Order: sequence, then C-alpha cells, then structure tokens
Amino acid sequence: MSSCDVGVITSCLCFIASLFTTLQGIAYLILRLEGLDMRWEECSFFEQDCNYPWRGIFSFRPNILFDVWTPLLLGVLGMSIHVMALRFCALFVWLLPSNYIQYAFFMAVTALFGNVGYCGQAGVIVAILSGVAFLFCIMARLMGEGNIKLLQTKW
Repeated sequence: MSSCDVGVITSCLCFIASLFTTLQGIAYLILRLEGLDMRWEECSFFEQDCNYPWRGIFSFRPNILFDVWTPLLLGVLGMSIHVMALRFCALFVWLLPSNYIQYAFFMAVTALFGNVGYCGQAGVIVAILSGVAFLFCIMARLMGEGNIKLLQTKW
C-alpha cells in the first residue's frame, strides 16, 4: 500500500505539468509544421535555399533550436525524472533535480520559458499548472521533504 504524503502529491503534480508541457511542445511543432511545404518541382537538383523554411524548424542554430524545441525538451526532461525510459543519455541524469528546491527551480523555468510563450491561452494554462507545481515543491521542502519521491512507473 502506498502512502499519499505531500512529496507524492508534489511529484504527481510536477509529472502532470511536465506531461502537459510535452503535449504543448508537440502541439506547437504541429502548428509550426502546418503551413510548411516541401518544394520539389520548383527546385533544381542543387538549388540553394529552395526549402529554406524547413530550416526555421529543423536547425542546429541555437536561436532556432532553443526557440522551437524548448517546450518539448523541458517536458521530456521533466517526465524523465519519473520515467527512466525517457532518459536518453547520461546528460539527462546530470540535468535532473534531486531535491524539491531544485525541482521548484526546474518547474519555474518550465513555466516561464517553456509554457507561457507557446500555444496561446493553452500555454498560459499549462504555465499556471507548472507554477502551482513550483509552489507545491516549495511547500514540500518546508514540510521536511528532502529528496524527490519518484513515482512508480512501469517504464
């Protein structure tokens, strides 16, 4: 039988906020891809910049990479705290919070940089959820919780 204390409730809330951030990131990418066309007949075989708009989404330029992919990356990173299968590389373990103060900081960053500026009103609603998770992390730490209580997931 599992106990339902403030640490478990906080971890559940943070996980749900990260799940919605991931879904928001996917929705944002779909919206960005919606009007994107692959030009084939209009281009010669080695024509430069023929499909230039694709580089506005799929690029390693930091200003594009971070701007377009931030919600998805923060969402997957947040979910990987509890779902080990989402830890794609050792860097994830290095970036993940280990206590509720670090988790609060992570949720604040998620709300401010991964939610508010994406997907209109839906992004603001997800940011409010991430903000509530931030407050719960602070409350959990003030109530004596130290390390993050990991949720028992099957993945």
